[in-house]
Amino acid sequence: MRKNLILSMVLLLLVLLVVSCGKKGEKSEMAVEEAPAAEAAVMPAADAGELWTYITETKSYQEWSYWPGYEGFQPGNSPHGKILQVFLSANGVKNIADEAKSSMDNGVIVVKENYMPDTTLAAITVMYKVEGFNPEVGDWFWAKYDVDGTVAASGTPAGCIGCHGGKASNDYLFTGSVGHAEMGDEEEEHEQNEDEE
Repeated sequence: MRKNLILSMVLLLLVLLVVSCGKKGEKSEMAVEEAPAAEAAVMPAADAGELWTYITETKSYQEWSYWPGYEGFQPGNSPHGKILQVFLSANGVKNIADEAKSSMDNGVIVVKENYMPDTTLAAITVMYKVEGFNPEVGDWFWAKYDVDGTVAASGTPAGCIGCHGGKASNDYLFTGSVGHAEMGDEEEEHEQNEDEE
């Protein structure tokens, strides 16, 4: 009888262990399925401070891809500096590769490092697509930061809107075409627009 009791207890423990492991596996799968929704919830508001924290701590832009066809240091123009590096959030990379797209999705972030001719980082400029923020200019939130993260301009700066407004048909972007993985010579056009102002 004692052996039967021990055997019954061992079997009960094994059943409980198997059931417990199965439930843990279900929770893991559920957590994986819920991950995209959780990630969307951490997107910053249209706020320069929150955006800076997001691109430097939460999802460091320096770990993102360069804009396709625009890898590494590139020649730049006023007002962004003589040398640039352009980083693009993963959803933005998908958008420009999708030929059916004519604009970026909400949540896309473009980060441009602006360098002096001697490759000293001078500023960081950001475009962040926020649903309903400013429909008149494609819902883009603009921000310019000093190297230490101090906000130099944000929201709807007239200079940003005035310049990028010339590219409204390309979702206000100069770097390359939305819906096409190949980059045109958009920066040269950017310089010409600056000269005309």
